Amino acid sequence: MVLPRWLARFNRRVTNRVLGLIPRRISPFVIVHHRGRSSGRPYATLAAAFPAETGFVLTPTYGPEADWVRNILAADSFVLDRRGDHLTLNNARLITRTAAWPHLPPPVRLAMRLMRIEWYVQADR
Repeated sequence: MVLPRWLARFNRRVTNRVLGLIPRRISPFVIVHHRGRSSGRPYATLAAAFPAETGFVLTPTYGPEADWVRNILAADSFVLDRRGDHLTLNNARLITRTAAWPHLPPPVRLAMRLMRIEWYVQADR
């Protein structure tokens, strides 16, 4: 059960604007800077990212069909703003829960299990 689309629209218009001030101070929140697949328009999306061996694992709580996920999967690279550091990531790909979970802390694993999140995004530095 990924989160409903109406919640995504609400978060895009309201919640993300308020929480957009937090990622520079509190991990694991980051801002994902990406471009639209067809429009090329720049976007900034609030997400959670956790360090992995070669880069980061991101938790797409709206599922793999979320626009930001599709944008970074289609792109050569994208930028993570993590605590004020701008990190360029590439080779974004979907991975299963089994592959992602070693990188997630136990409370996040529990939340992801309750939301039935099956797919995650891994990208390399």
